[in-house]
Amino acid sequence: MKLPLYKKIAYGMGRFGSSAMLTLTGLTSFLVYGTIFELNWILAGISLATSYVVIGLTHWLTGYISDGFNSRFGRRKPFVMVGAPGLAITGYLLFIPDRFFDIAASGIEMQVFLYYLFFLSSFKFFYAFLLTAFQAWLPEITDEDERPLVSSMQNTANWIANGLGVTFGFITPLLFVGTPQVLSSMGQTIIAIFSLFIIIFYLPSILLIKEKPDIVIPPRSLYDETAIVLKNKTFVGWFMTVGFLSFTFSAITAQIVGFAQIALGLNTIGQVLPPALALLVSIMVFLFIWIKSIKRFGKKKTMMFSLVYLAILLPLTPLIPQLATFMSNVNAAILFFIPLAAGMAVYYIMSYIVPADIAEVDEIVTGHSRAGMYTGFIGVPLNLFQAAGSLLLGFLMDYSRNVMGGDVWGYLWWGPLFAPFLLVAAFILRYIDIDPDIQKLREGPGITGVEEAEL
Repeated sequence: MKLPLYKKIAYGMGRFGSSAMLTLTGLTSFLVYGTIFELNWILAGISLATSYVVIGLTHWLTGYISDGFNSRFGRRKPFVMVGAPGLAITGYLLFIPDRFFDIAASGIEMQVFLYYLFFLSSFKFFYAFLLTAFQAWLPEITDEDERPLVSSMQNTANWIANGLGVTFGFITPLLFVGTPQVLSSMGQTIIAIFSLFIIIFYLPSILLIKEKPDIVIPPRSLYDETAIVLKNKTFVGWFMTVGFLSFTFSAITAQIVGFAQIALGLNTIGQVLPPALALLVSIMVFLFIWIKSIKRFGKKKTMMFSLVYLAILLPLTPLIPQLATFMSNVNAAILFFIPLAAGMAVYYIMSYIVPADIAEVDEIVTGHSRAGMYTGFIGVPLNLFQAAGSLLLGFLMDYSRNVMGGDVWGYLWWGPLFAPFLLVAAFILRYIDIDPDIQKLREGPGITGVEEAEL
């Protein structure tokens, strides 16, 4: 039975709130705790790294558990019902530690650290708990010919949400006021609205959508299922590629707002909005440009170009403030953010397309659907790489503050430090095929038995 249009819309718009909140939190929390709450940068890096480990393990385990879960609500919906409010609450509490202890008191750095560690990790736990099940839900509520439309709705919602998150991510650090600095009433209202969006946009899916009644839930072993996906050479090559890519992306996400505000001196909403909007609009525009490139040149060539291009661009971060000699700092930020957005946009497309292709090829070849495992397990290596990147970033910023005399040096030199890892990702990508001919596989005789290991 086909999914009615209003249910397609309900599902397609579901991720809007969670995507917006994740983007805002990713852009701001490291900066806010390191500068406004004056948390030691190494402790801030440890908190961020731990949260990546938590989200990675949760993706993996939720994928496996939800594949075999059974309840009167189905196997995916209960995770959405619990995950959405959990994500909303922890996302809001992350920004208001002053409600629980006096952040102006002396000797409270460990309290600030533990608060940041707990709520950031809890936020990432609920995000993975919610999203892994929600994404794995798609093939169980739609037919193959319905998925392109639903996926396009989902991508549109995500792009709009990311835009909203980027815009308010640049603004939020400026909404901490007073001595000591705490989030203003306007800032609290913005975070509360973002939190409510999570519940509001998942609620229609919870209320309206039911899984198909004929889904068979076979008994599966976590060890066996993990072993099977790890025998998939394309999958392993892919998560190694995006692992090194995400190592660098974790730094881009954590540093970009601080780069604008501290390295370039954009300290008012009027100053940060133009580059923030330039970043947002450029990502949206280049998403469509790269889609055209994928159709013409394929996914591998397109992504290879973007990795090398971004590796050349990032080492320019120490030079961007020097452009102020010839133009305003706002224009210098815009001039850097537009090409940066172009390089970042490719991965936003690939992160959906390539894992879906890998899972579909596996299903064609083996006859078993492992959407939950492929969706969930990739989070483990991906987030471990991001955890390592966060630790390195914490040490870089600590070196900047304690040896170089302030945070500015760290916000200038993170680009050259993290750029080489993109070249490692490009090197690995050379040896894997991310352009399978799925139609040909469907028409072929299939592969069974020992040949599964050569996928």
